[in-house]
Amino acid sequence: MDSQSSAELGSTRVILVRHGQSTFNAQGRYQGRSDESVLTAKGYQSAYQTGVALQRIPIDAIYTSPLQRALETTQEIIKGIDPQNKSLLKFNINSNLTEIDLPAWQGKTFEYVRHSFAAEYKCWQQRPHEFQMNSPNENSGYHHHVATALKQSFPVLNLYEQAQQFWQILPRHLGQTILVVSHGGTNRALISSALNLSPAQYHTIQQSNCGISILNFPANSQSAQLRGLNLTSHLGEVLPKLKAGKQGLRLLLLPIDAIASNQVQHLAEFLKQVSIDFSLTSELCISQEITAHLLQNHPTTVQLQVSRHNFPLIWQQTIDSRRSSMSANTLVTGLVIASSAVIKCILGQILGLNPHDFWRLQLNSGDLSVVHYPLGNSVPISQAINLFDV
Repeated sequence: MDSQSSAELGSTRVILVRHGQSTFNAQGRYQGRSDESVLTAKGYQSAYQTGVALQRIPIDAIYTSPLQRALETTQEIIKGIDPQNKSLLKFNINSNLTEIDLPAWQGKTFEYVRHSFAAEYKCWQQRPHEFQMNSPNENSGYHHHVATALKQSFPVLNLYEQAQQFWQILPRHLGQTILVVSHGGTNRALISSALNLSPAQYHTIQQSNCGISILNFPANSQSAQLRGLNLTSHLGEVLPKLKAGKQGLRLLLLPIDAIASNQVQHLAEFLKQVSIDFSLTSELCISQEITAHLLQNHPTTVQLQVSRHNFPLIWQQTIDSRRSSMSANTLVTGLVIASSAVIKCILGQILGLNPHDFWRLQLNSGDLSVVHYPLGNSVPISQAINLFDV
């Protein structure tokens, strides 16, 4: 993640960071717009590490949510970048970066919500764009009956409108790099609105604590390209932690259009740390050769080869068969090696991009992306894109 190239001059680069681990995160509680939650010791450490990772990036402005956990993260990131940089200390607090509003759930544990709000929770997970929740109506007051002071709101739809309002700042930062410190839900809405993704895809994007995502906005546009998603290697994580249960199918996607031999060796060393159950590659000799190098430390991995023309069909059959045959406590990991066009198609379908918008995904050849297919009917989750781009 170096300085912007000449091809990107005039564009605005946005670095999105979710706040560090908070007390409610550690306790497994919904936060919403509650401001009771503050950073844990781990949260402070991760925020500082994020600042160190961003040291070589010239940051022109910082925007942050007004909630404590985001403000604390911002201040700690600045310490990691350069505590003497007075311009960074003048960061902007923006209310459009506040987290999704979940008044009936905030402070309650995930488990309690799953059982006590079963129907609402199912809608939240499967149809987030239709999810509704009672919220206080500021205009009605509590004069006669509590019911008169409540109104039905659509938290996810409202959050997407809020995200679109935030992007109105872009004309102020042409040709600049800005850092945005916000929340998991808000960052997903910011990324989705910038990529023209439907609110129905709200849960397909993972945002880990202090995970970094990168968007490039061409000049005079509120429509972006995604350069990196949920990068966490700077926190010492090999792969992003699984948030939808430690089971199901996890796939490592590797585009190899122009991969150098030193990249292959680096990847082979990296993959030593990862258990790989199977690989799926095209029948091209170069793919087979690269696969052999990458899996040199994985003698038991089942290697599958397919022709390029039937890759999408075999791909879907592999996903379906692996998911259906897995037990409840199993995580199966596969390595998929293909062209950038194929990998873009896979990621684009998961994110819900229209095919003519696949160009919005800026994939680095030789850089891994990670997706997770949880067991059951849960939607697939894009855990990371361009994993090493920090």
